[in-house]
Amino acid sequence: MVEFGEQLRHAREVKGLTQKSLAEQLYVTRQTVSRWECGERYPDIITLKKLSLILSVSLDDLLSGKEMTKVVEKTPVVENKTINNITSVLYAFIVLSVFMQLAVEGALLYVHAYDRFELLPFGVANILINLERIIFVFIFSYGIFNAVKDTLTPKKIGIILFVFFMAHLILYGGLRLYWDVPNYIEQFKYLMDPNSKKFGVAANDFGLYYQTIIKNVLVKICRIALPCVLGAIASLRFFIQEGKRKLWVYMLTIASVLRILDTAGMFINRIRDEKFYTINNSLATFNEAVANTNEYIADFVLGIALSVLVIYQAYTLYRKRKTAMDLSSEGNPA
Repeated sequence: MVEFGEQLRHAREVKGLTQKSLAEQLYVTRQTVSRWECGERYPDIITLKKLSLILSVSLDDLLSGKEMTKVVEKTPVVENKTINNITSVLYAFIVLSVFMQLAVEGALLYVHAYDRFELLPFGVANILINLERIIFVFIFSYGIFNAVKDTLTPKKIGIILFVFFMAHLILYGGLRLYWDVPNYIEQFKYLMDPNSKKFGVAANDFGLYYQTIIKNVLVKICRIALPCVLGAIASLRFFIQEGKRKLWVYMLTIASVLRILDTAGMFINRIRDEKFYTINNSLATFNEAVANTNEYIADFVLGIALSVLVIYQAYTLYRKRKTAMDLSSEGNPA
């Protein structure tokens, strides 16, 4: 079976075009055409259609059905330069924001702030938070590198999203368990203590306590576990393992929408708490309010933008795969 690069070179030479003249008609560089003919890269679907018209050959003559799939899997998911630049900026913003948080932690250690206020810098909570931050810095730096090089293929996006969802599930979810489980245990001990009834705890109060605990657990599952599990599975199957089913796109969409709702809810709660603290605490300062609200707004915008980007990438890749399959079937009628 003749490879795409050889077919392209042959069709170009038959048409009497040089690599440079073909590149000029496609608005790409001569080096890009050279990479196509050497088999290093594939053009995107739109460029393939233009090649077919310019060289007066069918797509079926240029590409086999198998190679048509390679076009989608070996080229960047986002081919729009503006969107790709936005992706790079978003990844860079994530890395910068998280790196600044790590830098603040390092500075606090250096100035002995934890010692001064008798806090534990290496407690379980801080270790989990900072480990998640370190993972985010590395994985989104990997995203920046590939976005700038225009090599953010489906598999690479899948790696980024899978690591992101799993790290958030294990580390942030683990942190929530570390904070919440002891409280639940204490509440259960209180409910099971026979002496508690002597101090006026009515029977219906027990039911209310149990309902509250169950409600809190379900909320945590919907806010943290469910979107992360859905996102991790769908990222693995859809982006990395090249799954074609739209089910994976729906799962990524649900995971992203749940994260958007969680981000919005957390933003509202944090702003509400900041308002209460600023109004009622005499020690509150204007600079504290500015710093806190800036952080809350930045986290809110970042969380929403990242979730929207996941949805956009998923639907873009799904459309490209569907187009490739349609073109392949057109070239190979039953």
